[in-house]
Amino acid sequence: MSIMFAPSALASKAHALGQQRYQSGVSMLEVLIAMVLLVTALLGATALQITGLHTNRSAYYRSQASVMAYDIADRIRLNASYALGDNDRYSLDTSSAALPSITSCASTLNGCSEANLRTIDILEWSEHFIDVTGIGHDGNDYQAVLPGGVGEVTVSGSTVSVQISWQEVDWNIGAGGNKGDTTKQLTLDFSVSN
Repeated sequence: MSIMFAPSALASKAHALGQQRYQSGVSMLEVLIAMVLLVTALLGATALQITGLHTNRSAYYRSQASVMAYDIADRIRLNASYALGDNDRYSLDTSSAALPSITSCASTLNGCSEANLRTIDILEWSEHFIDVTGIGHDGNDYQAVLPGGVGEVTVSGSTVSVQISWQEVDWNIGAGGNKGDTTKQLTLDFSVSN
């Protein structure tokens, strides 16, 4: 009498032994591929974060320039009769113009004249770009609102143009994708009437 084994029982036992012998854990290659994928994802997230910070800073500078442009526009509109008297009364370039001397007419009995208001307007608006009041005479206390900012007001009849420019770091203008400074600009044109 011969002993016979069921073929399915032998095959399943041999198959189980074969798997156990060849697969006993995670291979080094699998770990390396997982690490490469993880590092690539983290670098992508970091680049996205840096781009977001740059875009937010650029938007902040643009909004500050817009606020400053509308500030001088409102000042000119409030003193429209004086501004329309001569094109040079409100014309200004903060990079080269000599500023008027400081006046303190608010405490006088009659208040400020239109010329005094113009002087105050120009001095207060110029403070956004340069140290007018001497607060930062040592170079440590004063910081302009916009880096490298320059404000220019041009009046021609009843048309006024306000141009504000500033410097920003741009990562796409240098050779080989390096960073470099670029000049950004905002222009506001409006009309003044009595």
